[in-house]
Amino acid sequence: MKLSFRHLLFLVMILTSLIPITAISFWSANSALENEYNMVHDKHLLLAQNITKALNRYAIDALAIFTTVTNSNSQQGVDSIMFDLLNTVDVVSIGVFNPQGQRESVVYGAENSQPLSLTDANNPFDLSELSEAHFTPIHKNGVLQPTLYMIRQTPDMRIWLATMHATYIEQLQSAVMFGDKGHAAIVDKRGNVLAHPNKTWQAEAKNISKVSIVKQMMAGETGVSQFYSPAVKADMIAGFDVVPTTGWGVMIPQPLVELDQRAFVVIKFTLLVALVSLIVCSVFSWWIVGLITRPIDILTAKTRVITDIRSDTQRHPRGFHTAEFAKLFDSFRQMSLEIRNGREELEVRVADRTADLAEAQEKALQLANHDAVTGLANRVAIRDKIAELLQQQKHFSLLFIDLDGFKGVNDQYGHRVGDKLLKTLADKVNNHLFIHDILARYGGDEFIVLMPNMDSIIAAECAAEKLLQLFSEPVIIEDSVICISACIGLALSSGFDKDTDSLIHRADTAMYRAKRQGKNKVTIAS
Repeated sequence: MKLSFRHLLFLVMILTSLIPITAISFWSANSALENEYNMVHDKHLLLAQNITKALNRYAIDALAIFTTVTNSNSQQGVDSIMFDLLNTVDVVSIGVFNPQGQRESVVYGAENSQPLSLTDANNPFDLSELSEAHFTPIHKNGVLQPTLYMIRQTPDMRIWLATMHATYIEQLQSAVMFGDKGHAAIVDKRGNVLAHPNKTWQAEAKNISKVSIVKQMMAGETGVSQFYSPAVKADMIAGFDVVPTTGWGVMIPQPLVELDQRAFVVIKFTLLVALVSLIVCSVFSWWIVGLITRPIDILTAKTRVITDIRSDTQRHPRGFHTAEFAKLFDSFRQMSLEIRNGREELEVRVADRTADLAEAQEKALQLANHDAVTGLANRVAIRDKIAELLQQQKHFSLLFIDLDGFKGVNDQYGHRVGDKLLKTLADKVNNHLFIHDILARYGGDEFIVLMPNMDSIIAAECAAEKLLQLFSEPVIIEDSVICISACIGLALSSGFDKDTDSLIHRADTAMYRAKRQGKNKVTIAS
């Protein structure tokens, strides 16, 4: 399918305008969602912290009043001036118990609101750490309804127990409500509900310690977190905090879907603006494209007229035309003549470049398959040749050669002398090989001699011994006499080697065995 230039240019302009419009739309949508979530961090966490501060102040006041009452009290009852203070902190009654936890008297409030024993199996109390007044977790067993207590032990070893109701806590919780299902929830340090919009849960002090955010509050953490609410049956996000004095947890959760709904209003407006912008850009682009392509269409038509003219003597087409058009026509006519005249020259140049390219390819092939220092076949070339012989299942011999003491030559004389030594040894060995034998530099001071027509281990060993003698002969490099030796590993391929690596590995292993045996040796691979 071929598109006209006008349609193609229009498509490019639309895509060019669509990219920033789309980017801005996505950025606005993400910003709307991000702003909603940031508001949770700012608003919900602040609400949780404010409620926490109020509850902490309430707990401190309640414990202080309870401590004052129990310090100055006698078994005859509570001084009437304390009634108002006890009422302000939601104390229902106060009982006195002996060190064994048995009730002695009720000094304030109704007797039936106090347990007969603090060690009753149905409603036991933790009687350790009673030196300081503190709130107990909610008691749900052995009582008519879940109850919160304050407890302490005075120096005379009597235990004081204050029965509480959660009026103030419930008031704080119920005062927070926003959106459709945004609310506050308060739990004790064991995850039992103290105040919750679900009144059934509140009435039974339901334990919700398995909810992830409640676990965080029980661990003393504070912040903002997402979780699944069994009460609302939806994913929620909440700011949460912990009351320092009591360990109660306060969270201000709101369904995530409400945040998404508020952000969607901004997203819909953004999409509407993007759509209008795209329509405006489309109309404007089509108009601009028309202005650009109309002269091109005219020029194309004139070009076709020029290419149809066979006589070089005709300077201008017939009819009325402008000076600019005449100049354009002459320019095209001259360009056509130059193209025709230059075609042969171009063909000659292409032929020359083709020859140069062939020469360059030949040089590249030479570099790819030969070592730059010695001019020998390199690792890639020799491995390809070995693989070819193995594929043909041909019997042949392979010598793996490693020079002894070559590193010392480099260290003493320098790498330039070392490279010349490698080149001299390579030339010397090449002069003593059979015509079909291949000497390759495998890497560093390692060489491979491939003898494709040598299928006798005895003959191959003789050839290797001769090479050892060549390597042992002193070499003069830049007025320096250099003596060096070599170790050779001999491997005979009898058609059992599966790949190149296994054959070379056998020869390499044999070579290292020769080094361990004293160097300047030939060892046959097993």
